[in-house]
Amino acid sequence: MPENKYWHTLKIREIESILKTDVKAGLHPEQAQNRLIRFGLNELEEEKKPTPLQIFLSQFKDFLVYVLIVAIIISGLLLKELVDALAISAILILNAILGFVQEFRAEKAMEALKRLTAPTAKVIRLGQEMEIPAKELVPGDLILLQTGDHVPADARIMECTAFATDESALTGESQPVNKHTKPVSNPLLPLGDRKNMVYMGTAAARGRAKAVVVATGKSTEMGQIAGMLQVAGEKTPLQKELKRVGKRIALLCLLVCSVVFLSGILRGFSWALMFLAAVSLAVAAIPEGLPAVVTVTLALGVQNMAKKNAIVRRLHAVETLGSATAICTDKTGTLTKNQMTVNLIYLEDKMWKLTDEGRLRINGKEIAPSENIILLFKIAALCNDARFRDGKPVGDPTEGALLIAAEKVGLKKDALEKQAPRLNEIPFDSERKRMTTVHKLVGGPACRQVGQESRVEGYVALVKGAPEVVLTRCSNIYRGGIKPLSEEERKGLLHKNGSMARRGYRVLAMAYREFSEPPEIEPEALEKDLTFVGLVGMTDPPRSEVYGAIKTCHKAKVQVAMVTGDHKLTAETIAKEIDLLDRKQVITGPELKEISEEELTSRIEEIAVYARVDPKDKIKIIKAFKNRGHIVGMTGDGVNDAPAVKMADIGIAMGIAGTDVTKEASDITLTDDNFATIVTAIREGRSIFDNIKKFILFLLSCNVSEVLTMFLAMIAGLPLPLLPIQILWINLVTDGLPALALGTDPPAPDLMHRPPRQIGEGILTKERQLQILWQGLVLALGALFAFMAGLFWLKIPLRSAQSMVFTAMVLAQILHTLNFRCERHSVFTLHSLANKPLLAAIWGSIILHLGVLYIPPLQSIFHTAFLGTREWGIILTASLVPLIIVDALRNAIRK
Repeated sequence: MPENKYWHTLKIREIESILKTDVKAGLHPEQAQNRLIRFGLNELEEEKKPTPLQIFLSQFKDFLVYVLIVAIIISGLLLKELVDALAISAILILNAILGFVQEFRAEKAMEALKRLTAPTAKVIRLGQEMEIPAKELVPGDLILLQTGDHVPADARIMECTAFATDESALTGESQPVNKHTKPVSNPLLPLGDRKNMVYMGTAAARGRAKAVVVATGKSTEMGQIAGMLQVAGEKTPLQKELKRVGKRIALLCLLVCSVVFLSGILRGFSWALMFLAAVSLAVAAIPEGLPAVVTVTLALGVQNMAKKNAIVRRLHAVETLGSATAICTDKTGTLTKNQMTVNLIYLEDKMWKLTDEGRLRINGKEIAPSENIILLFKIAALCNDARFRDGKPVGDPTEGALLIAAEKVGLKKDALEKQAPRLNEIPFDSERKRMTTVHKLVGGPACRQVGQESRVEGYVALVKGAPEVVLTRCSNIYRGGIKPLSEEERKGLLHKNGSMARRGYRVLAMAYREFSEPPEIEPEALEKDLTFVGLVGMTDPPRSEVYGAIKTCHKAKVQVAMVTGDHKLTAETIAKEIDLLDRKQVITGPELKEISEEELTSRIEEIAVYARVDPKDKIKIIKAFKNRGHIVGMTGDGVNDAPAVKMADIGIAMGIAGTDVTKEASDITLTDDNFATIVTAIREGRSIFDNIKKFILFLLSCNVSEVLTMFLAMIAGLPLPLLPIQILWINLVTDGLPALALGTDPPAPDLMHRPPRQIGEGILTKERQLQILWQGLVLALGALFAFMAGLFWLKIPLRSAQSMVFTAMVLAQILHTLNFRCERHSVFTLHSLANKPLLAAIWGSIILHLGVLYIPPLQSIFHTAFLGTREWGIILTASLVPLIIVDALRNAIRK
């Protein structure tokens, strides 16, 4: 591949020399074949992907999973509990399948990139125009482009006529970029400012061009983006935390089991019995249901988010979004509608506002359209190449906006063209900065009669373009009639144009000239002595939902930064309007390149808007946020957003305007392209993390209570209070339905008024570890009370006493769920009844346990005995008193 990276700075003869290409005849077929062998196919390469089997097996590479596999072996082979072993196995396999599906879908990102490239290309080889597969293009090929064509490779323009490309998917720039052939002096210009270049994955918006290919495949700008997408995504905070939790549980489990085993041997119990007891404790200490409950909770969150227009591609991404502290968002189509809209009209020394409903207002007062307004929009509709197709404008977005505005005031282009057909045109050119159309009209010498019937025929040239250009060619102004344009008036109009531009408006001037005979199509002769009509200001307005979404993010202490390829002035104006700027800074891509990563990291929280940025700038911004300790979300729709979306902690793609590349690189896709949906997703993510925290603390405190019950009984010289099969049953009925029901807990009312959880804050903080221990101890003491009351007070057989502690433990743990349902309220309030699935789970578990107690076949399996009124009185006391104590201590600690 030629070494020169700055093709846009070279003259045509220099390019011809470097590429050894005839800029008229193109390459010889033999040359092309040799270069194809040398440079390879014009395709986006991807790294070798893991096989489906490798992806599936990788789901089992987790410490907690290893421990659970040991539990399966212990339960199945040593304890002969095949049902329990099969249940744990099913949980592991289900978890692996879900992980496999999510990861396998993520491998589609590169395929989506390939679909964006053009399948064929028009080239000139040996002086002959031909069509070849785009993948066979090589550096030095001459390609031909016209309106609607996809650009098949990066190329330097040799010739062009009124040519512009839509580069929004690559640069984020919402307007088509006008092109020319002149060399650019600054080699560091961003992509959108390289007016003599076209890039793979973009499209020709208008005109035609001939260009020489300078880069193919992975060497193109899109190819470099593809390379960025190959970087493996990091694990989410929840994934990291669950891994830490699993290791801690396993180590603690081994320690406690060893102590219990040795204590029993020293007390004279048989080796076999103590081994089974230690194994039972191991199974009790490990929350077998944890992976399943986490997966199901996340899956339910995914379903809820899908109903609210957010499609989650990776389950763990839900929680990560909830803990996000910064959101980097694109402007075009995300904060704005991605639809140019005419908002302001300036004429007759008055500023008119055009509403979405088509009403015209001056200073808030509704005014009927004047003759001048109608005239201005007739020019806007007729000097216009856009068309309506299926109710939507097709063509240049600016011209589409003018067409829509004309229809709002009652002017239909089709009707106007029938009465004022176009005879000729001088197309828009980036150097001329204006467009002129010539029409034959009915209505005589007054252009205001365009589209109105009359017996007198005439001709008119309609002009629209940059105000500073059009005004230099105007000698008259229309004010209820044609009047001379004074120099003072001209300066005033230019000043008004500057004022509108500084407010972020794209401004066009409308003018005309009348003829009694068909005029010659010569720009200098045709476009002079024009009559100025007015100025039109248009913007890409913010989405109506964005205002509230930004406010909610501020309340939730989530920093929002606009990262866009658009111009600084446009971005700054939108940021001010939606209250995003808030006295913070605006920085451009070129300025960003001048500062170091360290400096950006130190300033990152002082900057709200990044304008004129390219894909590498976005990566730099994401890194700076991460270096500052933020959990970063990145929204995007274009190909240019994909690397940053991939690199962010949570990538959010737009579903309507978004490219397949960005969707596949993302974690979440918004089906309505609504920024407000992000707020809903953050709320859902926070709620899910709260619920995961609740059931993890619930499961661990329950498991600790079982371990302490066994451990304290051994230390006190008591018989074994629980048998291995009973411990497994307790885990089944408490770790199952009640824990799952906690995962569906409705969100707290103040959820979006809290700051995100602190960076690095784990689920098992020191305070929560202490909480697990003291709550587990309270439950264990209640169970031991039931055991000792049965043995020493009621003097019942050991089997009956074990049935009492067995039942007391089940009831105490089931009721303990209410302590987590009401973290900020007392259990003894109506708030504890808000989670209907949890109440159903509590009653369901109780009914299942009654079956174990009173159905004879189950009595023999679980070694239970019939319990009478006296036993139940003690059991209820042993299960309700811990509930009251935990609730009282929890409320005291909270206060």
